[in-house]
Amino acid sequence: MLKIAICDDCNSFMDILEKNILIWAAERGINAAVRKFDNGISLLYCIRDNGMFDIVFMDVEMKKMNGLETAARIRENDFITTIIFVSQYENYYKEAYDVHPFHFLNKPVGQTRLNEVMDSYMKMKKRDRETFTFNVNKAQHTIYLSDVLYFSSERRLINVICSEEIHVFYGKLNDVEDYVTSKKCKFIRIHQSFLVNLRHVKEYHYANLVMSNGDELQISKENRRRVRDIHMLMLEQ
Repeated sequence: MLKIAICDDCNSFMDILEKNILIWAAERGINAAVRKFDNGISLLYCIRDNGMFDIVFMDVEMKKMNGLETAARIRENDFITTIIFVSQYENYYKEAYDVHPFHFLNKPVGQTRLNEVMDSYMKMKKRDRETFTFNVNKAQHTIYLSDVLYFSSERRLINVICSEEIHVFYGKLNDVEDYVTSKKCKFIRIHQSFLVNLRHVKEYHYANLVMSNGDELQISKENRRRVRDIHMLMLEQ
């Protein structure tokens, strides 16, 4: 079941978007449930009481609590939910950057454009189930790459930092980078010692990143412009 929320203070827009989402899901044989919220506060209460959604379509300009503030509140505890902003205005890109949206759609959202974004989301979710296998004391371990916040290297040791645990094995970070790149997962080398999962970046600064677990990782001088450009490209897609 794909759980989808629409948060917008225009009921007619929500009705049309819901209809188009259900058309997309029916054509692809996907079981989807859509809930609508006319303000950010009611959405946050629902998440608190019932758990997170897979996707949230969020209007930027709303009364009571705007979409940017609502998204920031969601990101305080949830770095997995996919947020898609919808707006008539394009001047919110930079402000939206901090909450790592998946897409920014201009209103009105037609069926064709919606299909493109939802298909892109499903491809991303498929990549999220990619696995990484390593050996520790002659035993083989397999984890989901989506659970990895970042890889760090200390000489010949590779640390795999996950939300709930840390794994350590012997290897080369260059080999790990080659593997995740071949799987088209959103990891980026920010430093000779750090390979980061962009989906788990909580804050971006020019010289460092803050991960979802609070770890601060330095971006090497030679990588700073490239990291910035990749983040901007992800926002604009």
